[in-house]
Amino acid sequence: MSGFSVSTIKSPEFINITSVSPMISKCEIKVLYIGQNRNHSFISKEVATQMAQTLPGTPIVGYYSEKKEDFGDHGEQVVIDGDGIRFNCLTKPYGFVDLNTKVWFKEFEDTDEFGNKTNREYLMCEGYLWTEQYEEAKQVLNSGKGQSMELDGKTLKGHWSTDTNSGIDFFIITDSTFSKLCILGDDTEPCFEGASVTAPDVSSSFSLNSKEFTSTLFNMMKELKELTFSLKEQGGNSMDLENGVQGAEVQDPVVENTFSNENENFSNEQDKNEQEISTENQTNVEEFKKNEEEPSEEEKKKDESSEEEKKDEDEEDDKDKDKVAKNALIEQNSALEAELNELREKYSLLEAQNAELMKFKETEENKKKDALIAEFYMLSEEDKKDVIENKSKYTLDEIESKLSVICRRKKVNFQNDDSTNNKNVVTTFNLNSLEENEVSSLPAWLKAVEDHGHSNN
Repeated sequence: MSGFSVSTIKSPEFINITSVSPMISKCEIKVLYIGQNRNHSFISKEVATQMAQTLPGTPIVGYYSEKKEDFGDHGEQVVIDGDGIRFNCLTKPYGFVDLNTKVWFKEFEDTDEFGNKTNREYLMCEGYLWTEQYEEAKQVLNSGKGQSMELDGKTLKGHWSTDTNSGIDFFIITDSTFSKLCILGDDTEPCFEGASVTAPDVSSSFSLNSKEFTSTLFNMMKELKELTFSLKEQGGNSMDLENGVQGAEVQDPVVENTFSNENENFSNEQDKNEQEISTENQTNVEEFKKNEEEPSEEEKKKDESSEEEKKDEDEEDDKDKDKVAKNALIEQNSALEAELNELREKYSLLEAQNAELMKFKETEENKKKDALIAEFYMLSEEDKKDVIENKSKYTLDEIESKLSVICRRKKVNFQNDDSTNNKNVVTTFNLNSLEENEVSSLPAWLKAVEDHGHSNN
């Protein structure tokens, strides 16, 4: 590094940001719906609410094909080469979920290709796309695209369960983190049928033209009218519907005095007598009131005993709940262990079968290699030593090529002694005087020698 920078003691000068970059565009995302879905998983509303906490900052990705001028699927590519099998991800980020995104649930009526209608409750949020950076991102806002969420496998938790009505197994997701939201092409069907990325549709708020808003407003007005009428009957204040509900205070009812004059005189005499009560008597009265207000020792013991009994009952309930939860975990763990052992047995069996097949294949190849080496009887064991010792490393073609080259270099006259015929009969092949019509009758390895010789010339 040619230079360096050191912070000074001068305080930083902050800028108040009040706008958003004109290079991005806002979008609205239908992430998933509640309940069972087509990939045999199940997400409850409670779990979806919990997972929604991980939506802010989630990247919005896509795999765009220039050839078909549309987005594709998740863009996963399988590569098989000398290094083994690996997966490549062809998607790239086209945007992100806003860090301060609004998240809400909204019901939609989904219609399939057969015209069947289904009401589903979707988890929704807001995001941004880099529409000025990537021209293809504008397609999402212009026509809308399907969307498929991707979950982080490290945080995915859940268990399998069978739906008693359909008999189908579903993976009940209990927790996970969103890793990506993927834009899909028109020819790729999302797992959650109506999941999509579109221009903002303000579906999180009511529309004056919607039936839902009209119905809700009518019910609110009806309830306000009934409440107002009820308060009026009780002597309460009227409600100002134009200015909104500010409060509904109920006045105490006015009770007319119905006592006779005789009762009034009795009341006055009683008041007079009360004023003449001595200090001692008044103290007795206060002490009596105090005793009336304070519970007796026996009552206190009963209350304490009741509280202790209730506490013991609560503790027993907690213990029972803990025991049930523990037993459920033990059963789940046992099921997972059994499944793991079954998988281990299957893997061991596959390994044994593979080893047996590899051994059989090696034996068959060695037989073919030995037979090929034996055809080069005119070479000495020393000449064939390298090939024999390393035959497991060489293919049949490589063995044939190597031995043919040795024959060529040694200018071998090929003689074949037939033990079943006259030993004096000698068959000789002259590599330098072959006619064109004789080439077809040569053994394959001799043709290889001839071809090798011509290629060197």
